[in-house]
Amino acid sequence: MTSGNITLYKKLLNLHEDTEFVHITHEDAIVATVYKIIQPPNLQYVLKISESPYDYWREKYFLQYFSKILPVPNIIKTIQPKNDIHGAILMEYLPGDLLKIDELSNQSAYKIGAILAQIHTNNTEGFGDLTKPDQLTQDPRVYFSKKFNENINECKDHLPTSLIKKCRAYHQSTLDLLTSTDGPCIIHRDFRPGNIIYFNGSLQGIIDWASARASFAEDDFCPMEHGEWLKFNPYKKSFLAGYASVRQVPHYKEVMPLLRLNRALAIIGFTVQNSTWNGANTKLYQFNYKFLNNLFC
Repeated sequence: MTSGNITLYKKLLNLHEDTEFVHITHEDAIVATVYKIIQPPNLQYVLKISESPYDYWREKYFLQYFSKILPVPNIIKTIQPKNDIHGAILMEYLPGDLLKIDELSNQSAYKIGAILAQIHTNNTEGFGDLTKPDQLTQDPRVYFSKKFNENINECKDHLPTSLIKKCRAYHQSTLDLLTSTDGPCIIHRDFRPGNIIYFNGSLQGIIDWASARASFAEDDFCPMEHGEWLKFNPYKKSFLAGYASVRQVPHYKEVMPLLRLNRALAIIGFTVQNSTWNGANTKLYQFNYKFLNNLFC
């Protein structure tokens, strides 16, 4: 963000002129722009700026929804998206760091399994975007297929036609598996260590709710099964035990290839649309492209 934009957000948020903006970057941050805000004398906040207005509205909705239910940052102030101004949320700064895989233990895995189950205990009236309740559907296949088609359309001019056809055929042949999934309920949709803040062995907060929605619980196991948790397998048993301490673990194995297919297309589509597939997000792109090819071997 340019110095001019920083000045604008300072003004809109009524921040002190000497407020410092420290850009927060990490390997998995590919959507929003996030800053640590340091305001004299020593007040600290986090500012999240979302280019997509839909991401902004979802982030705001779920932070408010879970404010008294789960450990999430409290909202201090918001800027609604308007004209050329991206939506922004000034929120509480939670002490600690993003949980790293090599810092996991059986104890922490148990805790984050339980917190995911707590998210899933929040039932919804249907499947879809909870910021648009009038558009919720009772059939999980409807919303899933809508997002699948959006994802594949972002990829269709980039991936080989033969691969696109295989993706569509697989989606169509396995879609009915969704009729027996666990939902509708709230899912985070990007639940992984990189969105969990830990401090001195204590879980401080769950962040990044821009992708959350009303869906089926199985989808939140996708990042773990898709390999985004990397060296997590030694702690999976503890994670599932933590989940089971709150609610029954969904039988997600059969539907997981379909969920992974959709996730891979979504990630590839994002990198293609933002022209980062052969730049900043090359590794991410290559991982998911390889998965698609291997799925149909």
